[in-house]
Amino acid sequence: MLVPKSLYYTKNHIWLRKIGLYDFCIGISDFAQKEIGEIHLIEFSKHMSRQGNIIRKGDCLGAVYGINKTFDLVAPCDCKIMEVNGNINIKPSHINTDPYNCWFVILSIDVSTEELLTYEDYIQITNDF
Repeated sequence: MLVPKSLYYTKNHIWLRKIGLYDFCIGISDFAQKEIGEIHLIEFSKHMSRQGNIIRKGDCLGAVYGINKTFDLVAPCDCKIMEVNGNINIKPSHINTDPYNCWFVILSIDVSTEELLTYEDYIQITNDF
């Protein structure tokens, strides 16, 4: 299983790449895509449709549909939608081959990275499965 050291993670198998002072790209981890199986569709929640919408921690951002299971995208913390990747559904199975370069959404998050998991923490969690 591939787990890049430069990213942050959540217990819900979402990775976060810091791209600015408060902005993060998010996607699903290699572990998650393997559990899901071949991905056929990514569906975003209605409140994801407008840039600037505020999302609360634990809210559902959408779902990833695959052969083995459906995976809910859960907001890692309170955040603001900056951009949704409209190209992600052109070929969603590309996530299976390159999960860390297929981002779903850019969020603006005013949170300390200490509240997120490091790659060491994330590896420990996935080893428990």
